[in-house]
Amino acid sequence: MAKCDYKKGVYSFPFVAIPKEIIISAEWQNLPNAAKALAIDLMVQYTGKNNGRLCPAFGVMQRCGWKSKTTLVNAKRALLECSFVVLTRKGHPPHTAEWIGFTWWELDYLKSMDIDPKKFPYMNFVKIERIDPNPGRGKPQEKSISVVQKSDRRCA
Repeated sequence: MAKCDYKKGVYSFPFVAIPKEIIISAEWQNLPNAAKALAIDLMVQYTGKNNGRLCPAFGVMQRCGWKSKTTLVNAKRALLECSFVVLTRKGHPPHTAEWIGFTWWELDYLKSMDIDPKKFPYMNFVKIERIDPNPGRGKPQEKSISVVQKSDRRCA
């Protein structure tokens, strides 16, 4: 008899998943390390219901260990140049903060966002150009398999 308390695929801790298409893309590989760290810190904010409301404000990022406003601003600029990150609300300090969304999660739209939900580029990263992990190596040749067909002759 199987254990009844075991649930396949359920972890006892929260985690952040990044699609492989993003990680192997040229955009991600060319990002500065600070921008990658900012992306991960923003992904940690995701609860499953707040994509598009991930806040890169310095006050919020200080809790994640960010110490320099200049580094944060440069990382945010670099991250916003990527096709898989969208600015969903332009901030007007000190009253409203900027919001960011990632395109591999569906947009959780609010009326206070500055983006049309129908134009949100959901899953656009599938078209991102990949970097060859082994640039000097040629592509493997396709193997052709010869098929031997049976003859219709019968033994007499």
